[in-house]
Amino acid sequence: MIVEYGHFGDVVCLDTSCARNANSRPFVQFVGLNNHRQAVTFGAAFLYDDSVNSFKWLVRTFVEAMSGKKPKFILSDQDATAVQAIHAVLPETSHCICAWQMYLIALKHLRHVVNEYDSFTGDFRNCIFGHEQEEDFIQAWDFMLEKHGLRHNAWLRWMFREKEKWAVAYGRNTFFIERNGTHLVELMSDRLRSYLGPDIDMLQFFKHFESVVNEQRYRELESTLDMGRQAPVLMANAVLLKYPSETYTPMAFEVFQREYEKCLNIVVNKCGERDSRFDFKVKTYGKSREFLVIYNSLDGTVSCNCMKFEHVGFLCSHALKVLDHQNIKVVPSYYILRRWTKDARILPVGESHSYPEDDNRKIVATRYKDLCRNIIKISARAAESDTAFEFAARQLDEVMQGVERILHFNSFEEAKGTCASDNELADADLDRNDFEGQGVDVLKGTTETENMVPNKDQLNHCDDQIPGVSGGLAVRPSPPETVLSVACGPSTYISSPSPTPSLSPLTQVRLVKF
Repeated sequence: MIVEYGHFGDVVCLDTSCARNANSRPFVQFVGLNNHRQAVTFGAAFLYDDSVNSFKWLVRTFVEAMSGKKPKFILSDQDATAVQAIHAVLPETSHCICAWQMYLIALKHLRHVVNEYDSFTGDFRNCIFGHEQEEDFIQAWDFMLEKHGLRHNAWLRWMFREKEKWAVAYGRNTFFIERNGTHLVELMSDRLRSYLGPDIDMLQFFKHFESVVNEQRYRELESTLDMGRQAPVLMANAVLLKYPSETYTPMAFEVFQREYEKCLNIVVNKCGERDSRFDFKVKTYGKSREFLVIYNSLDGTVSCNCMKFEHVGFLCSHALKVLDHQNIKVVPSYYILRRWTKDARILPVGESHSYPEDDNRKIVATRYKDLCRNIIKISARAAESDTAFEFAARQLDEVMQGVERILHFNSFEEAKGTCASDNELADADLDRNDFEGQGVDVLKGTTETENMVPNKDQLNHCDDQIPGVSGGLAVRPSPPETVLSVACGPSTYISSPSPTPSLSPLTQVRLVKF
């Protein structure tokens, strides 16, 4: 989960829908989306105390578990305790109310209406999730109020006053919304809700929770394999679509292509110009709502007050129309966010993995998980081609030998440092220089120290447990024409230490992270 958060933790939803249910355990989870627009779990907790201090502890502990990396954007329900805690712990993180959680809470407040009108739930859901245009949303809302006689309902009047904080039509909630109106966090919670009853054994829940997380990872692997087998279908032979179709994952490109389709019906009118800045008023043909788009010819930047790029990470139809109007036929690369691309999990050149420095067990566990993810991805891609397979097999053999040499060298250094007396330190330094020089040649492929490394047939079955990780890295002997088989044990639940009874409210909080 730490690895997933490192790649896709820019937008996080704090899902408390299960915790607000009186018939289930107080389960909360941090959820995001991967580059295939699939829900991915970053962390989870049982929060038996829903005070502000408990929520502060929850958010603070989550950020600490993720090596201090804070999300850029976070969604939660409208409950004052959660909102206050988020603002206190993450003051620089943008916050908005999650439309789906708002929908669930509204249904509780309007239970009498739900029981009286069979069609109300469908009409209400359509208002919440079914409209991306403000005019369409307001029209549907008025129709719902009139149809069910709710014009003076206090709760709905409050909801409408706060509409810009949650309504999909205002752009802030579209990150987790599918085209059919389904909220991706909703799907996650539905999978877990049946195992959160007070009569369900906790161990049974954890097993189910682990299977749900493993299914997430398997679906991502399937999607990664599928995108290498077929190219996305372009709706038109447009230059503006070519680069995104090659760079985005298929699901991400589908979102981008929908914006391109919308831009075909947008009308552009220039309303201002100053130096390299050009202001445009744009609107969809037949609609009255206008948006302001600013284009800078000096640096090629474009921005729209609908804020879709800032909230979701895709250029909106208004910005795409202005780029086309300015004869910009290729989307600038800085508007193709890496988190939505096929290479989202590949570390950019010049960047390095960061690991917690205070706990060696955590360092080893995090490195192990990171490497397993990369090896699985290499295996999945290399298996598609005989040539790629043979290349990967040779490279993995060489990597394994290089790793063994490095570890042998480190062990040699530690043993030498322990045994050498003060009078022998000078000689030891000379020996080290000689060995380091030899080590460079060895890593380049010379065979002067081949006897230090067991060959593949000697690497039988390694069942040693890596500290902090359940299941070791198993390397089995394979025929010469096959690749080394790599197997990983199941993931581990790393729980925070039980707090002392005197620490309130931590006595009622247990965080579970991976």
